[in-house]
Amino acid sequence: MDRRMRVAEALLLVVILIYCPVSAFVAGADGPVTFHEALENGNTTFFCDATPDTSDDELMLLVWYKDNESIYSYDARVRSEWSNIAFNVSGRVIADMDKNPTSLTISALREDDQAFYHCRVEFLLSPTRNTGVNFTVTVLPSEPFFLDELGNTVTNKTRPYYEGDTLVLSCLVIGGRPPPKISWYSGETLVDATYSVSDIPNVWQNELYLPLTRDNTETLSCRASNTRLVPALEASLQIELYLPANQVKIQWVQGTLDGALRSGETVTAQCEAYGSHPPPDITWRLNNKRLKKHSNQTWDNSLQAAISFIQITPTMADNQATLTCEAVNPIMPSERNSKADVINLNVTFGPKVEIMKLDDEKRNEVVELDPLHLKCDVKANPPADKYMWYFNDMKIKPGGMWGDDISTNELFIDEVSRRHAGQYACAASNTIGETRADPISIIVLYPPECKKPGITLDKETLNCNVKGLPVPDTYFWHIQQIDHDIQHLTTGSSSLSLDHVAGPLSENLNVSCEAENGIASQYKSCTKIISLGHLRPPQPQQCDLAFEYKEFQIRCIPVENATHYELSLWRLSKTNTSLVLDRKKSVEVGNSLALTQNGDEPWLVRGALGLLNTGDEAGAAACNRYGCSGALLLRPTENLLSAAASPWWKFLTEKDAVICIGVVLLVIMFACSTVLAIRLARRSRKKAQVPVIQVLQLDDVTRDYLNRTGGNFIYPRASVVQSKIEQQ
Repeated sequence: MDRRMRVAEALLLVVILIYCPVSAFVAGADGPVTFHEALENGNTTFFCDATPDTSDDELMLLVWYKDNESIYSYDARVRSEWSNIAFNVSGRVIADMDKNPTSLTISALREDDQAFYHCRVEFLLSPTRNTGVNFTVTVLPSEPFFLDELGNTVTNKTRPYYEGDTLVLSCLVIGGRPPPKISWYSGETLVDATYSVSDIPNVWQNELYLPLTRDNTETLSCRASNTRLVPALEASLQIELYLPANQVKIQWVQGTLDGALRSGETVTAQCEAYGSHPPPDITWRLNNKRLKKHSNQTWDNSLQAAISFIQITPTMADNQATLTCEAVNPIMPSERNSKADVINLNVTFGPKVEIMKLDDEKRNEVVELDPLHLKCDVKANPPADKYMWYFNDMKIKPGGMWGDDISTNELFIDEVSRRHAGQYACAASNTIGETRADPISIIVLYPPECKKPGITLDKETLNCNVKGLPVPDTYFWHIQQIDHDIQHLTTGSSSLSLDHVAGPLSENLNVSCEAENGIASQYKSCTKIISLGHLRPPQPQQCDLAFEYKEFQIRCIPVENATHYELSLWRLSKTNTSLVLDRKKSVEVGNSLALTQNGDEPWLVRGALGLLNTGDEAGAAACNRYGCSGALLLRPTENLLSAAASPWWKFLTEKDAVICIGVVLLVIMFACSTVLAIRLARRSRKKAQVPVIQVLQLDDVTRDYLNRTGGNFIYPRASVVQSKIEQQ
């Protein structure tokens, strides 16, 4: 009975302790307070000393509170436990009352588990004991991540940067309680420890502004920490820092003597480029011309250098040329991606000599009486110290037409004559050797002048014979014929066809010409009197007379160079003492009447003459624009005249005879017709004419008309009918 009473009292006490509010725990006054920290999702253990102060005392009740709200209790008298169901989700609260001090373990910690916990112990005899625990639940932030200045996520490696750029990078973490501390490290060196709250809620960040140099090639890391329970959260990335070479060096390794190169001999050079990331491309240039035949470059990790070799065979043109070795970072912008070393080549060689004509654009021409200035242009290393001049392969000596100053690199002639035309050469020497220049041919130009035979006539072409340098290109002609004005003609060659000369050209020509060649006009004209008689056609030699087409014809075989023929007819004078020109006419060669051909017979020039009498003569002369040949005169023979004479009846066909005969015939016909008419008239009187009666059937109208007219008839006068009526 007593035991039941004690149990009931204990249960009542527990209910009162649990559900009845208790006064707030006051640290220091109510009991000691400890500080405890654990991680979210982790576990923690609180300890509470439940040992009585005296041996005769005993534990009655132990209760744990969270912010004065009971979460667990243990009744030692009945050894029963109780826990707050809302707090002890999934059985995450475990108490160990068998050990001393007793413990309360909470697992699967949540952020809201952070609170002030205290343990209240009730004893049978001793006063109540309180122990406080200020408990902090630390919420770790997320893993750090990176954003660039554009808000793009960066992982493992930044975008490419160049030396001198400023790296702008933000390290961010999400969440965390207490707020995490965010720091930047380059390797193990702290770079920036300032951090702030981001514009995004519950996000913390540290924005880094880092001017980049060659020293920023180590790993860049961001560390976030808000507790000592675990190491700081860390994220790392590599700065992709592109660097040009910071040192490039050329050195000769073979083939030089005290830094000097000999023309035509091969030398070897080495180029080293340091500090480029990634490794550079090495290019060689000679006077800015890229050299492709060089060794493949290598990379020396120990030196962090790219190495390349090249072999060149310099020529004299390469003296003072620049040899360049350039290290180019291929992925950097062109304005900052390269560094180069440049050296000047000292190439020694013998003289290279060339003659130059000064003071004139034309290299090898000089006008007569003008000065001639020649220069021996020498390129030599070391410089030339001796000069010599040659004319037509003979060494020029002082004096004469050359003057005394011939030992320098210039030759000067005040007034050039034609004898100065020829080949000039010069030679120069230095310590390496002597060289003679290729000769230059000097041409002395002079204005046109007449040369024999002057003006000539070749067939029908006038030729103006002149000489000059350069060859004349313009000719001026002046031609005069008797009783004609002077003709002025210009040609582009020395020939002038007579076709261009106006006029008959039947007389001699007074011709003059002068030429021009661009240097000067001809000082004195070429003149000559030209006879054109030999251009006339020859006299016809094969001609005859024929009587054809009712008249006399003169026929000739054509002669060369004739354009037409002149025919003449000479009549014997009335006194029979001389021949008188009756008429002349011209027959063109192209006229269809002038040329005939019969079978295989040759072409003939034919001209009609009319009728010829005894003693008449016909002439034929061949003509062209230069005049006519002498006439060939022909006289008809007696046989030809007889053959051409008319027969006895021929007079009947003449006009007057025909008229007379016609009149006689008309008279005879008239007489005959008159006689015939008279005879017919007489015959009609002897024999009456039988009337011809025609019976007609008359109608009433016609009959009435005849009755009214009666016998009133009209007869024609002088008719046969009228004569008969009058006789009756």
